[in-house]
Amino acid sequence: MIQVENEQIAGIPVLHISKSEDADKMLPTIIFYHGFTSQKELYLHYGYLLAQRGFRVVLPDAKLHGERLQGANPEDQATYFWDVIETNITEFPLITEELIKEGKADANRIGVGGVSMGAITSLGLLGQYNDIKVAVSLMGSAYYVDFAKELSKYALAQGLTFPYDVDERILALQKYDLTQNITKINNRPLLLWHGKKDDVVPFAYSEKLYQTLVEESLADNVEFIIDDNAKHKVSVEGMLHGVAFFEKFL
Repeated sequence: MIQVENEQIAGIPVLHISKSEDADKMLPTIIFYHGFTSQKELYLHYGYLLAQRGFRVVLPDAKLHGERLQGANPEDQATYFWDVIETNITEFPLITEELIKEGKADANRIGVGGVSMGAITSLGLLGQYNDIKVAVSLMGSAYYVDFAKELSKYALAQGLTFPYDVDERILALQKYDLTQNITKINNRPLLLWHGKKDDVVPFAYSEKLYQTLVEESLADNVEFIIDDNAKHKVSVEGMLHGVAFFEKFL
């Protein structure tokens, strides 16, 4: 039986999922991040499928989302989009360290994954933490600086105002931008899944990342799956590819 606990880890609201008979065992562990304006509960299907295969899965609520909404509206979430991602990145070790300390997570078998904003988070994490063994990006972008410039240009054209200096905020993203130091991938397994017709997170970012990794001879353990017809929605096949990738490498 699959056990789902709504709890807090390191003060962060999460759904904590595993087989009930393995709940207190040390398991390979996946932290899986939800998308923009979403919440952890809407990604339970990923947690269920992964837990079925013997993983411990943690679905956190991102800042200004789900249980942490704090009255934020979509405009607030858009204004602080990169703050949300940065908070995901800085909170990641708090979650994993607590699980490792409790003997529930295998420190040598930690994976990260996510959809859209969660995929962007996962690619940023891969560049920050060497203890991550596997990453799955479903419709993400590792090009933080380039994507931030594109998003801010669009937002300003739509009349959104920012209560901070946009150029300074973008400059601060460089340290999380995997493409600024691509060798940090260090031949770790990475799955990139993206729909060619994505009108939210451009497909070109995943394509460019994969091409760069190939050119730099860093793509031995990288798989790039293209869905020719998908827009900004992960297909069932894409979801199952992500699950199978974790099962193969973690």
